[in-house]
Amino acid sequence: MTEPAESKGYFVRLLALFPLICLINFSSVEARTVYHKWEVKYEYKSPDCYKKLVITINGRSPGPTIFAQQGDTVFVELKNSLWTENVAVHWHGIRQLGTPWSDGAEGVTQCPILPGETFIYRFVVDRAGTYLYHGHYGMQRAAGLYGSIIVSLPEGVSEPFSYDYDQNIILNDWYHASTNEQAAGLSAIPFVFVGEPQVNSIKSKLISALICLELAIKCSTVPWAADGSAAGVCNTTNLECSPSSLTVVPGKTYRLRIGSLTSLSALTFEIEGHDMTVVEADGNYVEPFAIRNLYIYSGETYSVLVKADQESSRNYWATINVVARNPATPTGLAIFNYYPNHPQKQPPTAPATGPLWNDTASRLAQSLAFRARQGFINKPPVTADRVIVLLNTQNKIDGHFKWSLNNLSLILPQTPYLVALKENLTGAFAQDPPPDGYDFANYDIHSLAENVNATSSNRIYRLRFNSTVC
Repeated sequence: MTEPAESKGYFVRLLALFPLICLINFSSVEARTVYHKWEVKYEYKSPDCYKKLVITINGRSPGPTIFAQQGDTVFVELKNSLWTENVAVHWHGIRQLGTPWSDGAEGVTQCPILPGETFIYRFVVDRAGTYLYHGHYGMQRAAGLYGSIIVSLPEGVSEPFSYDYDQNIILNDWYHASTNEQAAGLSAIPFVFVGEPQVNSIKSKLISALICLELAIKCSTVPWAADGSAAGVCNTTNLECSPSSLTVVPGKTYRLRIGSLTSLSALTFEIEGHDMTVVEADGNYVEPFAIRNLYIYSGETYSVLVKADQESSRNYWATINVVARNPATPTGLAIFNYYPNHPQKQPPTAPATGPLWNDTASRLAQSLAFRARQGFINKPPVTADRVIVLLNTQNKIDGHFKWSLNNLSLILPQTPYLVALKENLTGAFAQDPPPDGYDFANYDIHSLAENVNATSSNRIYRLRFNSTVC
């Protein structure tokens, strides 16, 4: 059979992009050292055909994926090349056992990295799974400073499920206003909300196959022109914002590692005509259960298994939509591409709009379906040594809107907590503890309370080592 000309062109383009090919070596038996050297700086990018300044790592956003095996030590040498901003990076889901200084929470575990300075993060990845990293200074995560961490099992250890190929996906929402503009509005009097994001995006990377190729961000259903207006069609001449594809081979099973790093949006992800089986949540194996829509919130990661078992002569939509509030952001799109169809061949159907934004029953059903996988359960404690009950509210403090817990809004001390505790700097933050609870018996969550006692605080909870807290 003669290969279609458009497929030949596709693979010619792949060969032309050979410098982007990932060579992943999982053959080492002993724990290794995984080393990355990163430079963080601003660059102009057009992730949805609208040009703006984006924070990049080595010229990329999302940044490089960190691949490691369970037990490896990861070194990240990070140079801050932002001219006027500090930087810190948090390794979301990594437990940092014995390495709290590398957790990356500015003001809590570390001083931020000053412009022009270099800092080395060092930590052990002690659990296999799917994790994320992101900026933890100001709103830099929303400016593009984020990426994925993929931790594989040691050699000779098998997953409790099988698949043929591995695909990494990051979901995100995207604003045309800069994070500085957004922050100015959020801290202003009167308060100026950031509004709805202009785009929902899906960023995908094949991480275990013959070829590992970084794919472009998908166009929204309403792409944007350089002046901020709706362009009406996707700009296929701009590789940064042309629709990209999740290419699959008919009959094969794919593990999709899906993480969300949205600024505002809760999302639902689905692949037209295909069921998904959830097998991992936040680095933990779960009892498999089938879904058609995956609900996912910012900071969460899931692994789902998808079999390419539909009619292979056409392509299918992969979509994300906003839930939990009435959306004004267009559906985010990718193409679920059956080889040898051309990866830019659009499906013949309209993209799915997802479940109703206020369909709480299906969201609750997904939450209740999660069970720790048999054989991978750590016996939970029966009783707790201490109970802390937190009430999350929005309050006005000196005219500014602030998030609060038990009527206290966090204000970070000038000396990071971990440094102050290590050096016994008792004057660095308030020493009296925050409240363990609130008057929940008389608090009506359906009625907006005044919370007149809300104030700013830098107090901390002190927990006894090895105690159980709920």
